[in-house]
Amino acid sequence: MYLSQSISDRISKEEFLAAYNQFPPNGWIKFTFRYFSNSTVKKDKWLKIIFAGIALSLFIIGFIGTLVNWKHTTVGLFVCIFGAMIVAIAMLMSATAIMNNLRIRKIRKVLGITKQEYESLVSVYMP
Repeated sequence: MYLSQSISDRISKEEFLAAYNQFPPNGWIKFTFRYFSNSTVKKDKWLKIIFAGIALSLFIIGFIGTLVNWKHTTVGLFVCIFGAMIVAIAMLMSATAIMNNLRIRKIRKVLGITKQEYESLVSVYMP
């Protein structure tokens, strides 16, 4: 039906932005993409660095504690805290991905486009 037209010819920038702004990202999405994404700006990397430093420290303490035969409860405490941190960040990232995908699906439904067409519009209208 629309094979000869490009997606940017069918949907104007104003139409796309109206649909995009109809479903803005929530606080979780903003927080996760701001502090934990690959596109995090240098000034916002402090939280990511602190989290990684604490996780690495707990892992190293647990590893060294195992090597030098500390009590199992001592090593277990560090390992449990490390595990809880990893589970928490995995849950945060998973919940964010699900919420963002649902948001994008709503935008695509309003515009009546496929995922590839949505990605094409984002690359054209939001460089």
